[in-house]
Amino acid sequence: MVADTTPEPLSLGELLTAAARRATDGQLLAMTITGITGATVLVELLGRQGWLAAAGALAVGAYGGWAIADRELNERWSRPGARGPVILGLRAARALAAVVATLAVVALLGTVFIPVLGLWRS
Repeated sequence: MVADTTPEPLSLGELLTAAARRATDGQLLAMTITGITGATVLVELLGRQGWLAAAGALAVGAYGGWAIADRELNERWSRPGARGPVILGLRAARALAAVVATLAVVALLGTVFIPVLGLWRS
C-alpha cells in the first residue's frame, strides 16, 4: 500500500478548489446549469419567498461556473504563449463567478441569521 502524500486542504477555499478540480467536466456543467436555472425558476415561481432557496442554487451555479473557468484557465496557461484576451476573459469570468457565489452565500446566511439575531436583543 502506498501512502498518499498530498497535503490535506487547510482552508475552505483550498477545499472547494480541490473538490472542483476532482470533478468531471460534465459534473461542473450540470452544476452550473442546474444552479442558475434553479435560481431563476425559484424566483419566478415563489417570488420574494423564493430568495432563500434561489440564493443557495445561485451559489452552486456560480461555483460550477468558477470551476469551469478555473479549469480552462489552468489548461490554457500551461500552453506556450498563453497570453492575451482569452486568458484575461477567463480570469474575469472566474472572478465574477467568485463574487456572485460569495454574495449569494452572504445573502443566504443573512436571510437565516438576521431574523434569528433580531429576536436576540439585550
